[in-house]
Amino acid sequence: MNDNAKICLVCSSGGHLLELLSLKDFWSSYSRFWVTFEKDDVAFLLKTEVVYFAYHPTIRNIKNFIKNMLLAFKILKKESPQCVISTGAGVGVPFIYLAKLFKIKTIYIESMTRVEKLSLTGRLVYRVSDHFLVQWPELAHKYKRATYQGQII
Repeated sequence: MNDNAKICLVCSSGGHLLELLSLKDFWSSYSRFWVTFEKDDVAFLLKTEVVYFAYHPTIRNIKNFIKNMLLAFKILKKESPQCVISTGAGVGVPFIYLAKLFKIKTIYIESMTRVEKLSLTGRLVYRVSDHFLVQWPELAHKYKRATYQGQII
């Protein structure tokens, strides 16, 4: 990515947010915006960032999944990022799928807690993500499109 690139960082609050925050050395040099949930940890940890709030619960709630698809469409059109990066959970699915539709590069980072098999979100975005990163070598051996380059936390 060039230095002028804009990135979209998508995650749920809690551990998924902490995983993306741990990559600050990477994303801090880019123009960026976040998509996550309106929670206390988000308000504190992202107080100086541009943040859009998604609807939760996510994938297992069809109504909110549709609302997040519409939100993803609106935000991606407005912000025009060059890349969408997500650590999950379900809120990442609509953003990764619509990013692919808009020809925006995507990176999905599977949770560190996934040692033996992919999460539901991971399974849903595995085939469409441009880069699918896992944090355990066992997963990279099991899933051919997955790449292991270490743990992020």
